[in-house]
Amino acid sequence: MTPRRPYTILHTESSRGWGGQERRILSEAQAMRERGHRLLIACDPRGELFGRAREAGFPVFPLKFGGLANIAACVKLRHHLHEAGVEILNTHSSLDSWVGLMAWKSLRTRPVLVRTRHLSTPVRRSRPTRWLYQTPGAVITTGEATRELLATRVGVPRERIFSIPTGICLEDFAPRAPEAGLRTRLDLPADAFVFGIVAVLRSWKGHLYLLEALKELITGGAPAFLVVVGKGPYREVIRGCIRELGLGPWVRLVGYHDDVAPWLALMDAVVLPSYSNEGVPQALIQAMVMGRPVVGAAIGGIPEIVIPGQTGLLTPPRDPHALAQAMRRLMEDAELCARLGRGGRDLVCRRFSLESMAEQVERVYDGIVGGGPGGR
Repeated sequence: MTPRRPYTILHTESSRGWGGQERRILSEAQAMRERGHRLLIACDPRGELFGRAREAGFPVFPLKFGGLANIAACVKLRHHLHEAGVEILNTHSSLDSWVGLMAWKSLRTRPVLVRTRHLSTPVRRSRPTRWLYQTPGAVITTGEATRELLATRVGVPRERIFSIPTGICLEDFAPRAPEAGLRTRLDLPADAFVFGIVAVLRSWKGHLYLLEALKELITGGAPAFLVVVGKGPYREVIRGCIRELGLGPWVRLVGYHDDVAPWLALMDAVVLPSYSNEGVPQALIQAMVMGRPVVGAAIGGIPEIVIPGQTGLLTPPRDPHALAQAMRRLMEDAELCARLGRGGRDLVCRRFSLESMAEQVERVYDGIVGGGPGGR
């Protein structure tokens, strides 16, 4: 689809990890490029996004962040903004947003400034934080919960905050049968109910609560197994918890996989017991469009997609007993699983495609180019 007019857009990112936020930046850039826009990315060369963006064919500018390096990053970014004729500067993490704001302020002719906030983590009510969020012409969030948070805590006018959930490629996550041999390779019994979690191994993703819930199911005699997909700093803590609870025979830590669709197809249900920070998690969206029933904690943007009894089941955060009860419901009710799977897929197909995300982002850009506090 040809846009009303193409823009030159520069995304910045200081994070070095590879999670939902970084994936969103890259997938959004690809979707906007397909709509005719010129996309540039400035990020830390020590991070995952740098190499992946280059592989995807984007011009990528290296900027190192942290401490005194931020000064050099600001100078370099200012140069890129001027030389590349950037019309829209879209920042993402806190560090690159501060660097981006300083570079933007130093220019006589400024591009439109946009901030994307991915997490639902509370922000400070300080004057600098208010300035950081109130200056851009628009703030994009990945869910309504984060939109409300920014409006109430730092006073960003609601008409300048736009909730645009992350879109996914529906074709990549079409429903499919489990891959032949994968269940056997993992030594999962034919009659076992396989729960799964796809998430970076961080504390707030709630893996430990999920293990406690699994222990309760196993103690009650349920033939439940858990497949954990992901890598991260909490891996050894999770391994220690598995040993402490005696769950070794029932848990499979399979590490990071770039293509998670085959793993989601293996799972009978997908669980995400996060207790903080979540926007609208991509892993749940992916599972839902594949027709998998899901269980999520009532935190951040999760309740925006997990509608109890319609698209999934919700539990209170940090409550392994409630989590175990929800998981047991799915194990004991095949019709419930099928109904939730259908409802979840229908919701994602209607609201969470890449095309829908790109169209909404483009409308935000159209609305602020040439005006507003973060405009020219």
